Formats: sequence, C-alpha cells, structure tokens
Amino acid sequence: MIALSSVEELVLARSPRAWAFANAVRLAVERRVRHDGAVCRGSSRAPLVALTFDDGPDPRTTPAVLDVLDRARARATFFVLGAAVEREPALSRRLAAMHEVGTHLYSHRRGASSTRAGFDDEVRRAFAVHRRVLGEVPALLRFPFADRGAVRRRDVERWGLSAVHWTFSSEDSSASCADAIVSHVVPRLHPGAIVLFHDGRGPFSRKGALDRSATALALPRILDAIAARGLRTATVGGMLSDRASTAREPSELASPATTARISNGTSGG
Repeated sequence: MIALSSVEELVLARSPRAWAFANAVRLAVERRVRHDGAVCRGSSRAPLVALTFDDGPDPRTTPAVLDVLDRARARATFFVLGAAVEREPALSRRLAAMHEVGTHLYSHRRGASSTRAGFDDEVRRAFAVHRRVLGEVPALLRFPFADRGAVRRRDVERWGLSAVHWTFSSEDSSASCADAIVSHVVPRLHPGAIVLFHDGRGPFSRKGALDRSATALALPRILDAIAARGLRTATVGGMLSDRASTAREPSELASPATTARISNGTSGG
C-alpha cells in the first residue's frame, strides 16, 4: 500500500498529475476499508447527512465549528484524538455535551495500526482519557489516515468499537478557502452521506499544522444547502440507528457493536 504521506505532499504541490495520483490512492484506500466492514454511508431511504470532524478538539478551530452547529441546531460526530482531549478537557466536555464523540485513537501517530499490539495500545490510552475526562468510552472509531494496517474488523469489535470511514471528503485539508470547500461539498450532498471535515490541525503540512479556519467559515453555507435539499443533519450513530431499524440493505447494516451502543441523534440541520 502506498503511504498516504506521499499523497499529502503531492496535494500540496497542486498539480493535475498530483491530484490524479492522490485520487487513485484515496480510492484504493477506500476500497480496502470498505472490504473489511467499515461503515461508509447511511441508508439512502432517510433524508439524513452526517457531518464528521477529525483531529480535534483544537482551541483554534473547534469552538467556531461548535458555534456554527449550535446556531443551526445541527448535531455532528467528532472523531477526537485522545491526546487532544487530554490537553483540552473543558472544550472536550463542551463538545460531548451536544455532539457524538468517536475516537481517532490517541496520538494520530503514523503506523499506529501497523500491528495489533500498537493499535491496542492506542485504544487503551484513548479510552483511559475518555473515561477520565468524559466519563465514558466511545462506540465509533475512525482510523488516522484511513489506514487500518494490520487491524481487522474483529480486532476493532473486540473493543466494542465500529469503524467509520466516509462517503466523501470535504477536501478541507487541501482547499485554499471556504468557497472551495462549499463548491466541493454542496453538489455531493445526498441522503445517507457521511462527510469528512477536520476541526483539528493534524500533522500533515510541512509547517506541521494546517489552518482549519476555512472549514468553520464554509459550514453555514453547507448547512443551508442541507436544509434547502430537504435533508437533516444526524450523528453517525443516529444515522446508523435509523438504517438498522428502517432499511433493508443487508450489506450496509450497522454491526452489532454499533447498534448495541449508539444513541439516536438527528437534528434539523
């Protein structure tokens, strides 16, 4: 498998060839993740869209994202880093009070899932922080870099977790402004979509951090577009609860680990 670091560097170069290569690798990763049971979408029969945010909480961006969501009465799912929760306990509690919290493991360290032992250590450390700061452990997991390495579905479910990928990315890691994010996301909105955003500044750029302010600036227009299409926002857990109870799509039903622990959360978005 080609290292995603190569993709990140090429995306920064912004050449057509780089974009084509990045998309090819992204599709290969998504096929691999889907093959091993990760949830990538909800039911197309319900008018729900799940907005998901990775790499936070980050005091430079997460409060602005939360403010926009709160004003729109929209609920979302945040895949948080254990280390960030540890650094920002008050912000983490604010986030968890209104939104669904999943784990993005503890450190976002590249290769964290290259061995089962490494994955177990990351989950164990993340869970310890969740228990201490938030009083409970999450039911959902998103792998950093979408790279599950040596970890298989049974290894994830042993921790009571279900893996969640995404239907499409907002491309906010490479977009130059809010307009670019809106232009990319809005035409792709549809029932059952799980959309990837970032509220944390992950370790991707040469400077060691990406500016996520464009994500918060793009959100109001994206939420308006969701409402204009007759859709509503939902947490991933709420979307999967709806899918498990109303859909008859055997290949897409939530796993037992998810349906046993997720709460039903939808909103007018």
